Amino acid sequence: MKRKVSIIISILVILTLTACGPAPTPTLSVDDIRNAAMTQAWVAMTMTQAALPTATITPVPPSPTPMPTYTPFPTLPAVVATSVPPTSSVDPCNQVPPVKPKGTLVKVLFVNKSGGNVNLSFGMNQPNDQSECVTYSYTLGTFQQIEATVLAGCYWGYGWVDGKNPSTARTTELICLNDASKTPPVWIGTEVIALH
Repeated sequence: MKRKVSIIISILVILTLTACGPAPTPTLSVDDIRNAAMTQAWVAMTMTQAALPTATITPVPPSPTPMPTYTPFPTLPAVVATSVPPTSSVDPCNQVPPVKPKGTLVKVLFVNKSGGNVNLSFGMNQPNDQSECVTYSYTLGTFQQIEATVLAGCYWGYGWVDGKNPSTARTTELICLNDASKTPPVWIGTEVIALH
């Protein structure tokens, strides 16, 4: 029996000590947190509106700014026209291709082997029998092929290659295109443009 009494006393002591301990910290519910956030938002908006300046009417309108006065420029002496000799010669073959060419037309297949995009200038070396001497311009994407119609004659080529390793490609010898029954391929590499 003593044993039962000691167990009961022990339990009562434990309950007494836990009852005297600090109260658990209160926690907020989800609704309490939401309401607190809404209250803080409304307070912030109210304070912002209160801080804005009010529109006040000025008793005196601002005075207009006077317009600038006209000041005539001084009279300059007359310019005398004189002929000026040309300082540089213009390349007669650096002309835009005509809409309706008079000379023989041939086909050529440009093949981009450079690994980048190419801006190609393809120009005649000398005028044809119809006194036409032109420079063509083409843009080719990476590994793209373009079949073009050009005037028969001998051509030089110059290409600006972009990409990972930008470079310039050019012809090392003239490319002569005179046979209208064929479409010869012209390959554009990273440094060389040549008939293939």
